[in-house]
Amino acid sequence: MAVKKTAQESNLYKKEFKIKRGRRARALFFVLSTYVFLQLAWWANLLISSATSLLEAKSVESASSEQILQAVNDWEKTILMVAGEGTIFALLFIFGINWMWRVIRADNYRLARERNFILAVTHELKTPIAAIRLAIDTIKRLKLEGEEREEMLDVAKSGTLRLERRVEDILQATRLNLPDALVRYPFNIAEFIEEEVLLFKHLNPNASINVEVIGDKDKLLLGDEEMWKLCLTNLLENAIKYNSKESVVEVVLDISSKATTLSIIDHGPGIEPEEREMVFEAFYRLARDKEVEGTGLGLHLVYKIVRMHDAEISIKSTPGGGATFVVVWPTN
Repeated sequence: MAVKKTAQESNLYKKEFKIKRGRRARALFFVLSTYVFLQLAWWANLLISSATSLLEAKSVESASSEQILQAVNDWEKTILMVAGEGTIFALLFIFGINWMWRVIRADNYRLARERNFILAVTHELKTPIAAIRLAIDTIKRLKLEGEEREEMLDVAKSGTLRLERRVEDILQATRLNLPDALVRYPFNIAEFIEEEVLLFKHLNPNASINVEVIGDKDKLLLGDEEMWKLCLTNLLENAIKYNSKESVVEVVLDISSKATTLSIIDHGPGIEPEEREMVFEAFYRLARDKEVEGTGLGLHLVYKIVRMHDAEISIKSTPGGGATFVVVWPTN
């Protein structure tokens, strides 16, 4: 009886596959290099031997026409054999070089993304640390009191929360690769969404978010509530980051049908269709977002959490402009 692989096993399999693919690429490079050297040496030996025999047959006065004809036939057969083997050799060589190039290009792309991630993380960690230090130094240097002191403390607190979120993203990205990452139990999805959005608005007082729940507010879903908190927080942060200042981010939870659907709707620049799957890759960032803060890890965590719960996530265009992230839980 076939056993369905879990998401964790699938992730481990993908990592092992990439490692094995790299090893196969190196092994293929060694085999091709050896084959090229031996094949060229063999062809050179055949051509030299055949040419020598033909030259000797033509240069010897006592050689009969049959001997010369035989030497010519041997030379022609050698040429045909080398041409035939050369064609196969060329096809194999082109295939091997193309395959190795794709593997090397994929590895270079991955390394470039990880390097960009390290630079982004360094920036993301240094910025809140600098804000915290500046706020504390300002309080100490100017001996602030009252409202000014509270304002600087709020700046330090904001930096602390931002630093905590970035560290949490990195830790959770590591945790999600563990086989026992999820702790599933029933929880009320409507209460969960409303409470988490309220908490998010408390921590981000400038955020404009509207929540709408449609259907049965007593419905329970099975899943890891802590993971869903991380997922929802990252989706809200992403929506707030790109939403236009005069618009409101809409959170719509539809429990009116068998499949529960959560939509996070922003009214920003949106995401082009060809890039909608790519934004879920680790460390990937849109070209237009190079100057926007972020590590390219948030939406990757969202995708992994959704898929580990056997749910689906997609991106649609918001009418009038923007992006709508839709999470669909499986039918009970």
